[in-house]
Amino acid sequence: MIQNTSWELIQSLQEGRLDAVFVDTSYVGESLWSCELFTESYYAVFPLHHRFHSRKTVELAELCEEPLIVHQAPCDTRKHIIEQMESLSHKPNIISKVAFGDFILGAVAAGMGITIIPELMAKNIGHLQLFALPITNFGRKRSISIATRSRKLGLQLYEFISTSVESPSTK
Repeated sequence: MIQNTSWELIQSLQEGRLDAVFVDTSYVGESLWSCELFTESYYAVFPLHHRFHSRKTVELAELCEEPLIVHQAPCDTRKHIIEQMESLSHKPNIISKVAFGDFILGAVAAGMGITIIPELMAKNIGHLQLFALPITNFGRKRSISIATRSRKLGLQLYEFISTSVESPSTK
């Protein structure tokens, strides 16, 4: 089941519609078993012709005036983008709000603006006419956890996940 927000996934878990969820760690309450799986940075994604093409990184303040494409509310990443820009006393220049299931990167490739996405997504855009830069001062990394109502199930799933993932030394 894919839902727009970690909060919705946690609700589905608590109501028994799901047995386990992968969510932003900040949404996991004390009543659930959880284990952090990884943390990741946020990246800005640009069309190939963008003026930042020769850069290695970008600062968040440099993105505040850029035309920004985000997912429609509710969306955890959108919420974090707005919070981080407002912490710099900037209002994001949101020019388009894309439905959650739609291809936000297609709008960037078409030259409509830029977007900000988690590192896991940014590392997998090489086949597109886009480039991604790490944001040096985003302020908050995204932490992803697995959460369950049952410690036993959680530990079983965590063991399965950790033995299924290829370790860097065996690649």
